[in-house]
Amino acid sequence: MTDYSSVCPGYKQVEAFGPDDEYEEEEIAYVTLDLGNVEPTLIPSSSNYRLIGLDTPTPFLQLSGTVFKGRHDSLLGTEMLFTDGKDPSDSSKRAVTHVANTEQRICFKEVQLRPKPEVVAEEVEVNEEQERHKLDMMTGKTARVPLPRGRRKAAQQAAETVEESGEPEEDGGPGGADKS
Repeated sequence: MTDYSSVCPGYKQVEAFGPDDEYEEEEIAYVTLDLGNVEPTLIPSSSNYRLIGLDTPTPFLQLSGTVFKGRHDSLLGTEMLFTDGKDPSDSSKRAVTHVANTEQRICFKEVQLRPKPEVVAEEVEVNEEQERHKLDMMTGKTARVPLPRGRRKAAQQAAETVEESGEPEEDGGPGGADKS
């Protein structure tokens, strides 16, 4: 066994640690969900739900196909949460039991989800054609067509070879403009 006290004075080697439950700390937080003005039959008819992004600024809740977007609110006071139960001594009476307190609420409102519009290839071609016919504001000549990011270096090299040979490419490619 090595003596570690010389390396770190004041410390001693521990042979075994205590039970793990002494080191684990579990925190339970209660948050109330405020659905606002919702269809009265929606909640009782929903047997399951989806709650997504509870720890984000905008959580989403889905009840039977209805989607809600939420926002976190801090309460000015404290809400007390109770469970419903029946009084075992008298079945006609209800008994409530205090569960916890909370100071947070998530307010939801119904939203409609729509799919993102797909970009049609024809629209892209039209936009490229419009780009080719733009005029430079300073010179009045046809503006250079912006190139995709990965092709700039290749276009610069092609432009350098055009300058060296003195002849533009036939198709009005990256270095030259159309002569028509």
